[in-house]
Amino acid sequence: MIKRTSIVLMAVLGLQAVQASPAADSLNMQLSIPKMFELANRHSRKLTISKEEIEISKQQTDIARSASLPEIAAGAQLGYISDASTWDYKLGHRESVSMPHVSNEFSIEASQIVYQGSKQKNKIAKASLLEDMASVNYEKEQEDIRFLLVGKYFDLYRLYNHMTVYNENIQLAQQRLKNIRQLRKEGMVTQNDIIRSELQISNLEVKKDEANNDISILNRELCVILGIAENTVLRIDTSFAQTDTRSLDREQSLSTAYEEAPDMKLSHSREELAKKNIAIARAEWFPSVSLYAGTMLQRPFLYSIPPQDIYLNFFQTGLKVSYNISSLYHAREHVDLARMEQKKTLSESDYVKERIGLDVNRAYTKWKEAQNNYRAYEKSYQLANSNYKIVEAKYYNQFGVLTDMLDASSAKLSAELELDNARANILFRWYQLQKATGQLNTLPHDK
Repeated sequence: MIKRTSIVLMAVLGLQAVQASPAADSLNMQLSIPKMFELANRHSRKLTISKEEIEISKQQTDIARSASLPEIAAGAQLGYISDASTWDYKLGHRESVSMPHVSNEFSIEASQIVYQGSKQKNKIAKASLLEDMASVNYEKEQEDIRFLLVGKYFDLYRLYNHMTVYNENIQLAQQRLKNIRQLRKEGMVTQNDIIRSELQISNLEVKKDEANNDISILNRELCVILGIAENTVLRIDTSFAQTDTRSLDREQSLSTAYEEAPDMKLSHSREELAKKNIAIARAEWFPSVSLYAGTMLQRPFLYSIPPQDIYLNFFQTGLKVSYNISSLYHAREHVDLARMEQKKTLSESDYVKERIGLDVNRAYTKWKEAQNNYRAYEKSYQLANSNYKIVEAKYYNQFGVLTDMLDASSAKLSAELELDNARANILFRWYQLQKATGQLNTLPHDK
């Protein structure tokens, strides 16, 4: 087990004080990662569609189950009967026969399939599998959206950090310019040194403005996805730095992914679905056996001469067997097709497992790389900061030139930005590993 990464905590100290101040007509909201996930569950249009698909699949399962219930039909009929006419065999003599003119009929009939080669049973199982797949598909889309949001969240965090670095370096450059102007008055430096310092401040202001614009763009995108008012200014909740980033080793991560990753679950469900399709196709070879019962009340009685205006009632029940003879040659084709589809499904499962293994390996390697990079960038920053202080002291004591100090300042700025990015990248890569192993929806803070 890898201990909780604590190095990220340093990145967020004091961040709230330097985040962009909201406009007078803007709302202000501190956004944590759990809160972001909660809002996505409620407002994401894609997840709303997935939820509706789950409800549809549940209804389809209910319909499949109801097909195994008895079929019951009732009917009533009211009609008019004219008088009857009769002719002799030469059609030369016609006689009229008086008939009762009002006819009534009431009937009720019930039937129940008792055997169909397990066809109905497998149809219910297939509908249930499709319902499970709809739920797993929701989990998959939920993970995709959460990871997309995490990426934007850490991009926003990096940009706020960049704003902090730019502000600090602008203040430092302004103080340096003030000192250089004083040296200029004393005739110790040239006007060119002042121009170069002003140019550096101008470049920093441009980069700060670009970062501010990127913050505005990301802020609006997150607001739209999360269903928040678009004029809301989102502030990063720095408590995310305390996230417990312990993780399994590489092999344990692979084992977890093969069991928990939504794509792997969907593959297993598709394999079961392919088996049910074969069973349903095979059922066409078997007869359909059903029980039936019914009763009827009707008038008049027409099977006597003359017809009688009386009610006739009778009850019938029995066993009905039907068989589609053409299934002897058609069913084979359907079974062969179902087997081909099963073979394709098994190949797809192997491909999914292979892809998941590669994704986990990539995510795990990048997570470890992010930790190593942070230590390297931390050392680089310490060296760049020390170098800047030395070069600055040499310049003010007339032992160095402004070009060296500006180069040292640029190196210090670059090292600060890289260190801030490395801090955020550790947690981002950890979330990426959780997604690859199918754990992004089951993090402790989400329970």
